[in-house]
Amino acid sequence: MIVITTDHAAHDPDRFTVAGDARAYWEVPARADALLGALRAGGLTTKPTTDHGLAPIARVHDAGYLEFLETAFARWQAVPGSRPILRAQAYAVRHKAHRPDALLGQAGWYLSSASAPIVAATWTAAIGSAHAAIDAADRVLAGERYAYALCRPPGHHAHTDMAGGFCYLNNAAIAAQRMLDGGGGPVAILDFDVHHGNGTQQIFYERDDVHYVSVHGDPAGLYPWFAGYADEVGSGRGLGWNLNLPLPAGAEDAAFTAAVGQGLGAIAGKRPAALLVSVGFDAQRGDPAANLAVDAAGFETVGRQVAALGLPTVLIQEGGYLVERLGANLTAFLTGLGVI
Repeated sequence: MIVITTDHAAHDPDRFTVAGDARAYWEVPARADALLGALRAGGLTTKPTTDHGLAPIARVHDAGYLEFLETAFARWQAVPGSRPILRAQAYAVRHKAHRPDALLGQAGWYLSSASAPIVAATWTAAIGSAHAAIDAADRVLAGERYAYALCRPPGHHAHTDMAGGFCYLNNAAIAAQRMLDGGGGPVAILDFDVHHGNGTQQIFYERDDVHYVSVHGDPAGLYPWFAGYADEVGSGRGLGWNLNLPLPAGAEDAAFTAAVGQGLGAIAGKRPAALLVSVGFDAQRGDPAANLAVDAAGFETVGRQVAALGLPTVLIQEGGYLVERLGANLTAFLTGLGVI
């Protein structure tokens, strides 16, 4: 069963980037087109997303943050001289800051970097992406072995109350909470996007019902820079429920799949009721946003490793910005998984 989102295409900040404003925005609509093409070529079933409303999203995200995302662009258009894209002009240092009422102040409070601007279609795309993840969780709760959500924009850098790294709503966290609310017991998240899922880690860091495991490039030299280190193991009730496995720049298939195997071994030890996978293909050799060197064969191996765990599995699409390789990498991963 494949779940897709259909309202993402107009979320295209790169269309509004002008010379000197910012570098190219890699998270473009063509990413989803390439992935969808691979799904259809593999003969897989697709369906549009269901509108689940805000309630399941509010189980993860702060109410003030959701209100900001929903209203920010309209408020921005009321500002004299506004452009078709909203970026923060300054960023909050949270432990010294006070949440402001003014729009531009809130932009600096809720948007952590220039990598998460807001355009007219951002809210619609983010909501559709989250609903795709909820649909996938519901399919697995209903008894399916696998369900894949083609989420665009991605989500794993979104915190409870902060956007960043092309991410606005944390699709994997929303889906995990949906699984928990469905009564399935503790769950695990394997995140193999090349960038550490700092948002997912933050959401579950003090909890013992979601085991978060991330295989990623070393954040000492890669976004998100400030999280993803091996000594981050959870706190309070969540102590031991967070595992980061950073890899050095240039790591290839063997090192990548070995780390995934280590992570899945740790997950098996927690005996979760289900698995969620944050699927990222930006570990691909030559991806413009990263520094690892994984090829399609590596992603196929990861698919086999995930399948061997034998758990009901929700697949949530995250990054991957070398558009011409996305279809082949998704095909390889799903081949390893035994879906195609």
